[in-house]
Amino acid sequence: MAKTQKIDSDLLIGFALDLFEEQAATHLDEPDLNYYIEQCDTQAAVELVSAFNDWQEIADLTQDDLDNKYIEVRIGLIEDDEFDLVYARVLLLATQTDINEFSMIKWKR
Repeated sequence: MAKTQKIDSDLLIGFALDLFEEQAATHLDEPDLNYYIEQCDTQAAVELVSAFNDWQEIADLTQDDLDNKYIEVRIGLIEDDEFDLVYARVLLLATQTDINEFSMIKWKR
């Protein structure tokens, strides 16, 4: 995970969830969105993890940047305590203090 001073996990997860809720209807197909909504109460999950290197495909970021300056929040559904479906992966700055400061989202295809 990003090697910054202190990561405010709750704040970053909140940003990611807000972005997900604002954009899910536009980026997820209707069956996926409906299934997520149906299962949300019992299976919804978020996870804060180190940023995967596949972000370099869509952004001009080095592996060092990803390791030290960014975090990723996964949003999806769990089954048997493991992610079963990941609907969105949200890249944020590890030191982010405002939702509009930076974000990139990879949506389920």
